[in-house]
Amino acid sequence: MKKYSLLLILFTTLFTAAHAQQGDSTRIKRASGKRKHTMPAKPPACYIGLSSGINNPSGYFGLDFNIRIGNYITVDAGAGPGTWGNKLYLGGKYYLKKNQQGWALSGGITFSSGLETVNLRLPTIYNTTERVALTLKPANNAYIAVYHYWKLGRKHNRFFVDFGKSVALHPVHFHQKNGDPMTEVARERVTDLCPGKFLGGLMVGTGFSFGLHRK
Repeated sequence: MKKYSLLLILFTTLFTAAHAQQGDSTRIKRASGKRKHTMPAKPPACYIGLSSGINNPSGYFGLDFNIRIGNYITVDAGAGPGTWGNKLYLGGKYYLKKNQQGWALSGGITFSSGLETVNLRLPTIYNTTERVALTLKPANNAYIAVYHYWKLGRKHNRFFVDFGKSVALHPVHFHQKNGDPMTEVARERVTDLCPGKFLGGLMVGTGFSFGLHRK
């Protein structure tokens, strides 16, 4: 009888220990599963994203890169098609909050390649509207802007809006290749296509970016 009692006690002890170990393993798995979905501890090394807008530094639909060089600073670059040829920019941002979130002050330089030939329907001095061929010369601009970033999801992905001003660094250069002479109204329309001229250089845009981490 004592032997059976001892076996029963031993069996109960082993069962209890095994059940406790299984519970601990389940809790560890759950905890590790939760850690997988939490935000990475370190901020991204850089961001890559898309943006669009009026007088947008990377064009009306551009690719943007933000390279992190500190908790509050990124060096920015990007490119895309624009109204005055392909557009490139180089600039930077100073963020008011750590890890590139919230408000940010930005500034930089843009370069628009111009176009060798572009055909537009414009009014002429003969009171007609005709298709004329133009050559648009390269244009350089400076810009200043304010950005605001919102976090997307549980990682360092972001959505943003911006507003600011783009200023031409030299007069607009273009010339007519063929067609009847344009009116002054037509020339103003062409000038408005140049970055920094449309709506007085008002800069308004939006976009999103994804955080990239070092391994």
